[in-house]
Amino acid sequence: MATDFNPKAIGQNPLYRAFLVDSDELIDASTTQTVALGTLPVGSVIESCWVEVRAPFTDAGSISACTVQVGSAGDPNSLLVAFDLFGTSTGDRSESKGVWETGSGLALKALFTATGANLGNATITSLDAGAVAVCVKYRVYPAL
Repeated sequence: MATDFNPKAIGQNPLYRAFLVDSDELIDASTTQTVALGTLPVGSVIESCWVEVRAPFTDAGSISACTVQVGSAGDPNSLLVAFDLFGTSTGDRSESKGVWETGSGLALKALFTATGANLGNATITSLDAGAVAVCVKYRVYPAL
């Protein structure tokens, strides 16, 4: 599971959740892997979602691209469409503003997709390097 490195207490508006996903976590023997990020509290409404490259993704082998999209199991890009993590620099980011999606109890997921080869062999990653922060800005509204 991704490391939640910026939790904030419920009751403050707006609230932020940030999750760091390292390339070492992407080990599935498949070209895709879903990473569970966390679940938003009841009453959440998502304002925006963004990803920020913390370390550029690279592979000296067969992987030529790796994208990330953010959403839920039912709609993997409902919050952020595919963003290519290859050929980026530290600090590069992609953001979707004005999402305003009801995220009440939403289990956030990041879907990684590799081009050219599997992400790993079920034990270790095929990627040489990379880390990305997945961030969500939301507000919690009381039930009516």
